[in-house]
This record gives sequence, structure tokens and C-alpha cells, in this order.
Amino acid sequence: MEARVTTLRQDFLVDLKVESEGEFVCDRCAVAFRKLIKGEVRTLFTFDSGKVGEESEDVRFLPSSAHEIDITQDVIDALVLTVPVKVLCREACRGLCPRCGKNLNEGDCSCSNGETDPRWNGVKGLKFGD
Repeated sequence: MEARVTTLRQDFLVDLKVESEGEFVCDRCAVAFRKLIKGEVRTLFTFDSGKVGEESEDVRFLPSSAHEIDITQDVIDALVLTVPVKVLCREACRGLCPRCGKNLNEGDCSCSNGETDPRWNGVKGLKFGD
């Protein structure tokens, strides 16, 4: 973790760069894997309550009795915001076979690729357009 604090009159601007190894489960093949994640966050800590708006999460109020700044939540935020919505073990992950559930990264399965899901049989004969 790297933290840089800049003093702005009575305010403190904290720039954090954090990295950690996380444990994830691939969204395509359901295999557990570890991945290094890196995040950055910037937070202004101030003694002036007028600077803290309800909609601003990057400005935090410090009580006048404060002698230290707790950056725990900022470190967590920096890492959580780095995790993608879709977590993949690798970009080329082939996922699982929708029929038998075999992990296709380990090789092809014996399911027939030409078969169509039987739930679509009712619309096979539909014709569209001219």
C-alpha cells in the first residue's frame, strides 16, 4: 500500500494506491482462482463540516478532537471498486457445457453440437418476412 497525504490548510488530501491478491470464482467455468487486484482512491478529510455533502463519498468529516485518520474504509473501497462485474479466470475462458456441465477449458465434451434445445421445437417452423 502507498499513501500520500497532502496538507491543504486544515484539510488533508489522502491519495491511496493499494494492491492485494483476491480469491475469486470464474463466472464462466466456476473454477476458483487467485488474482492480483490494484486500486486507487482519493479522499479529502476535513474539520469543516460545511464541506461534507451527503452525496459526496470522497470527502469525510474529522471531529476537532481527531488526532489520527482511519483509512480502513478507503483501502476497502479502492479494492472493491477494482473488481470487475464479470470475473473471469482468463479472457479466453470457454465456460461450461450447457448440457453436461463439463469444463470446456479441460477439453471438448461428448455432447452433440448440432442438437438444439428441445424447448425451441415449437418455433422451428416459423417463417419471417417475405
